[in-house]
Amino acid sequence: MRTRSKFLMIALAVPLLAAPLTLAPNAARAAEADEFDDEAPDEDWVWEDGDELEDGTVNEGFYRLRERPGYTWVEGGYDGAVWVAPHWKPAAVPADQVWVPGHRGPDGYWIPGHMRPATRAGFVWTPGAVVGGAWVHGHWMPVEKRPGMVWVPGHWAPDGTWVPGHWRAAHKDGHNWVAGHWRYGRWVPGHWRPAKARAGEVWVAGYWGPRGWVDGYWRPKAKRGHHWVAAAWVGGVWTAGRWATGMRPVVKRRFRVHPVAHMVKTRAHDRRLWREGKRQEKRGERQEKRGEKMEKRGEKTGNKRLEKRGEKLQDRGEKNQRRGERKQRRAR
Repeated sequence: MRTRSKFLMIALAVPLLAAPLTLAPNAARAAEADEFDDEAPDEDWVWEDGDELEDGTVNEGFYRLRERPGYTWVEGGYDGAVWVAPHWKPAAVPADQVWVPGHRGPDGYWIPGHMRPATRAGFVWTPGAVVGGAWVHGHWMPVEKRPGMVWVPGHWAPDGTWVPGHWRAAHKDGHNWVAGHWRYGRWVPGHWRPAKARAGEVWVAGYWGPRGWVDGYWRPKAKRGHHWVAAAWVGGVWTAGRWATGMRPVVKRRFRVHPVAHMVKTRAHDRRLWREGKRQEKRGERQEKRGEKMEKRGEKTGNKRLEKRGEKLQDRGEKNQRRGERKQRRAR
């Protein structure tokens, strides 16, 4: 069985829309900076170690939420001769619904699965797949086609509410389309962004609401005595961004979200301590035993230098054992 190591999670930006999927460089950088508040929400993420299968395939690890109401986390394992990847298992699947499994984002965040209707009039379900090196999530596509228009697939809000897709113009003067994408396990809806930035101002992206498309707008980058509360889906309803009085609340989180580079560095270290998805608990013990043999051989032969090397190796083995035990306790 695998033992889980835990750290905290990373920035996820997976373009998941129908063509075109590219972002204009300036738009991408602006989206990177403005569309995720790393101080909230205060979510508890844990690290799931990857697996090395019998055929040599390596599945990288990822961050996932520690808990998800109505779901149970199932560790990866073999069911007979078939490998079943780790996943969230819903408590129940209604007869008229189909469970769409989640998957690992390329930056190391788990993108949650969801329920979808078994059928939808006027639409066909397109399963998720890797297109052009990027994962395009499963989505409903309308049977009809509209000249000069592009279909923007719907998505699931963080609370599991389905947000319907919509048609958009293929082109808008002075703007670039920023494809919807996942960041930190949350979906950022696709939107139009001005091609040119404005000094001292921040673009508030538009969105698709119950009455159609709501245009975005420019806002001051800062407002004395206020802080900006980003827009979000709350209970299936889009709550627009707004200024709130006072300083931004300081969120007391148990773990901190780290950038991708931090996860990559941490993962490289862990790969030296894990093999085939299992913590090498006996690594420290092996070092300690090897040190004992060296010390005894040094005593027997009168080789003081070898004896000291053995003592140092024993000390290192004991430290590695304690380090492994601490990581085990944190992973529980």
